Amino acid sequence: MAKNVKILLDPVGNSMNIWWDDPSQASVSEETDSPTRNDVIVKNADGVPIGVEIIGVFPSELNIAKLMKDYHISPKEPFLLEASQ
Repeated sequence: MAKNVKILLDPVGNSMNIWWDDPSQASVSEETDSPTRNDVIVKNADGVPIGVEIIGVFPSELNIAKLMKDYHISPKEPFLLEASQ
């Protein structure tokens, strides 16, 4: 049973990593067997899943990488996203 679960959200890469074991033990990454998703299962050297990367967490309207490109924002610059109605 997992003792600590770590959830890392990457809004620019539009992905979320969930670790239920030590990420430094990652040895193999395999794509899931889904025709509509390209998520990744991360396993340790024994082949036991220790994490998952979910790709495409946000809908296309919230594609941060595209917004940054559209507004000519460098990934090294901090920025604030604002919503409008």
